[in-house]
Amino acid sequence: MDDFTQEDITLMLNHINSLSRDSLNGACPFDAAKQILGRKLPKLLGLKKIPPDDVILRPSLLKK
Repeated sequence: MDDFTQEDITLMLNHINSLSRDSLNGACPFDAAKQILGRKLPKLLGLKKIPPDDVILRPSLLKK
């Protein structure tokens, strides 16, 4: 874990949480969190939704 920066972790979380889930009726966790937490907190944490066609769930995301 020492090789990853906070920016790396945030990038991974943004991609993971932008993937639509059947368990959320096709929504992604990012959208669900925005409904519960509002828009301010995700923005303050540097979280953003990745467009579905741009989501990368492979190690190549970090290119290290």
